Amino acid sequence: MQAGSELPAATGPSARSDLRPDNRGKLASRWLWRTRKAKGTIRPDAPLLYSRRECGRRPAYLRHLERLFGARRAGLRDLLFSRAPVLFLMVEEAFLLYVAVGLLRALTGRRTAGLLLRPMPITVSPRRRYRWKRRGLGWLKRFHAIQTLTILPFSVLPASSAIAKGWIYDFQLWDLTDAEREAVELLRSERRPGDRLVLTAIGTQSPHKGFDLFADIYARIASLRTRFQFIACGKFAPSVSDYAAAFCEAGGVTVDRAVSDAELLGAYAASDAVWCLYPPVGDHASGVLGRAAQLGIPVVVRQGSLAHRLCIVENLTHVPATADGVAERLAGPLPPRDEARGRLAANRFARQSEATLRAALGLAARRSPLEG
Repeated sequence: MQAGSELPAATGPSARSDLRPDNRGKLASRWLWRTRKAKGTIRPDAPLLYSRRECGRRPAYLRHLERLFGARRAGLRDLLFSRAPVLFLMVEEAFLLYVAVGLLRALTGRRTAGLLLRPMPITVSPRRRYRWKRRGLGWLKRFHAIQTLTILPFSVLPASSAIAKGWIYDFQLWDLTDAEREAVELLRSERRPGDRLVLTAIGTQSPHKGFDLFADIYARIASLRTRFQFIACGKFAPSVSDYAAAFCEAGGVTVDRAVSDAELLGAYAASDAVWCLYPPVGDHASGVLGRAAQLGIPVVVRQGSLAHRLCIVENLTHVPATADGVAERLAGPLPPRDEARGRLAANRFARQSEATLRAALGLAARRSPLEG
């Protein structure tokens, strides 16, 4: 498998120069260092964050909430005895603990909030384990001190209003700092476009992320290879090794390892579109889609999916397609990148989501600059 130590790394006469190693990662790293050092002041009454594991999107959530509220990680003792509000980052991973802690804290009027990152199974699945969770969350809505929130708008998944009191936008739709945006814009402005568009699959490469389809259409369809350079950026699951081999043989670029935040910025900067066409098993809020939307990059989504509905409701730049029709859809014109549109959307998502979180956690509302 073609995997380089730098991101992105492409070769050949038709490869874009902005996809070659150079010093892109180092440049973005300097910007990231500045923004990551800008941490909020830790306060005794700052919200406590609980997450059983620190993987996937949760490290990014933790960093963002630290910047936003001065929030800090908490252990079980803190959850039970601290008077500070508590936020469970993923209710699904610790459901019984969330219910027990929420009820115990509610007895003394202390706030507990929890995020449902994947509300669809609990909302609609007929399986017994989801049915009793659905009933439990519906019952918790009676308690003012317990606030369950989804990270999908109710307009995208209306049935989730039966199990949650409210919703916010996925943090990764509104968490980029000005420094991170500037880093992407700088990398984008310095590139020298080649003769092909770049479509990038970002994150763990697995069937859940649609890599099998991504690799298959690139390997089979010569006209796609003429128009696009496909890049797969992230650790590959063993189950897609055959697809990855065919993808590389066809000229696809792979970076088969965990990538840093700075390298991810480079991947977004190089992309003309981002692959988010996931099968039904991967139909939930997507951080990859969120980061692309913040930067105004078109996303390729499965027609009829939650991602597609979100793009329609929030007017995000997107390319809807079915698995059978995606190659034909990509043969047509792509919507252009629109950084200004992405920034405006992210600002709107941030204002609404922060206000909802503050209310759920019992924090004072942010004062506007016009207030004394």
